Amino acid sequence: MTQEPRQSKRLTMVQIAQEAGVSTTTVSKVLNQLPGVGAQTRARIQQVIEQNDYVQNHAARHLRKGQSGLIDLVIMRLEGGYDLGIMHGVQDAFSESGHRLVVFATNEDETIERLWLRRMLDQSTDGVLLLLPYEQVGIPNALMAQNIPFVAIGDRNEPTTAFPTIGSTIWLGGYTATEYLISLGHRRIGIITMPLHLTTSRARLAGYREALERAGIPIDPALICEGTYLLGDGVQQTYALLDQPDPPTAIFAGNDAQAAGVYRALYQRNIRIPDAMSVIELESNHVELSTSLVVRESCDLPRNRPLPENSHIDVSE
Repeated sequence: MTQEPRQSKRLTMVQIAQEAGVSTTTVSKVLNQLPGVGAQTRARIQQVIEQNDYVQNHAARHLRKGQSGLIDLVIMRLEGGYDLGIMHGVQDAFSESGHRLVVFATNEDETIERLWLRRMLDQSTDGVLLLLPYEQVGIPNALMAQNIPFVAIGDRNEPTTAFPTIGSTIWLGGYTATEYLISLGHRRIGIITMPLHLTTSRARLAGYREALERAGIPIDPALICEGTYLLGDGVQQTYALLDQPDPPTAIFAGNDAQAAGVYRALYQRNIRIPDAMSVIELESNHVELSTSLVVRESCDLPRNRPLPENSHIDVSE
């Protein structure tokens, strides 16, 4: 007759203190590697801990064995668009691996980032996906120090990093989008960038500039508007472009939300797409617009004018 294996019961800190003949405060000092405990007492407590395979919580035990089943995705903000597309892809991959996705938005706040790091280290993870600008090195450095596996996801322009990265060629995207508008006959091309303190935003702008220079088109600083990631900012920057004495005939938006803002501003000014304005953007996540913003062919490719192969660009002629 075989016996069922006896499952070990996880001791509490109080039980460890009782078995070692010390206070819970002393056990806590040993667990957290704090001073104030004699060598013999520390050795006795550590022996009890090792004999019982004690860790401070179940998540920490799972972290040792890589069995939490959780993968953290750290993003700047929960606003859909590009980030939502990434999340869909990750979730599809996890449907086969059995992992669960934990999403955390930092809102570019270092205090919130530190809070996430503390919780993640305490509660365990099998790995981390970082959807953050490469300039934010605090989290990658902390993860490397703790030997936690991670991959950085995002647009890149040959960055020098000490960790694995996955991304698109952002300079080429900026160049290709601008080159395509030039091929349609546009010479006044406005661009709404992402925040220019980010390397990726500057790389996209550099691609825009290079395409204009190669076509012999002077670069007009008035056509370059620095923006954020938001729809409302797309509206305001489009107004600024349209209010110029010589407004653009095409607008290059930085993301889906900005493009939706461009559409709204053009609709409010009764400027039809594609009759009077071309709009191009680089994300193609199909932001859902309200009925009042639906304009003819706003997300269709121009008839009989295919995009260059593998460009993956949404165009409104």
